Amino acid sequence: MNDLISIPFSFEDLCDTIHYVDWKVQEVDDAGEELEHPNIRNVLKRLEYIKSRMTYNSTEEAQKIIDKWDDWDTAAVWMLEDNNQEHRE
Repeated sequence: MNDLISIPFSFEDLCDTIHYVDWKVQEVDDAGEELEHPNIRNVLKRLEYIKSRMTYNSTEEAQKIIDKWDDWDTAAVWMLEDNNQEHRE
């Protein structure tokens, strides 16, 4: 299932979700176990990217950026480009 959906999270909801997912992934890693759904790491990266865009842009601007993505592969390229640019600055 690759269809994207829009979920009405507040910024605080997003931060709480990221914190919880990151915590649980870390717990599994620390225990030396395998994740039941390994893709959750990619989902976590996407959520962190969305959070970073919301931190530096208004909600409307962040939504415009997210709406431009036709798929998450495109978003992944954007995330890498943004990350590389931030390291250069």
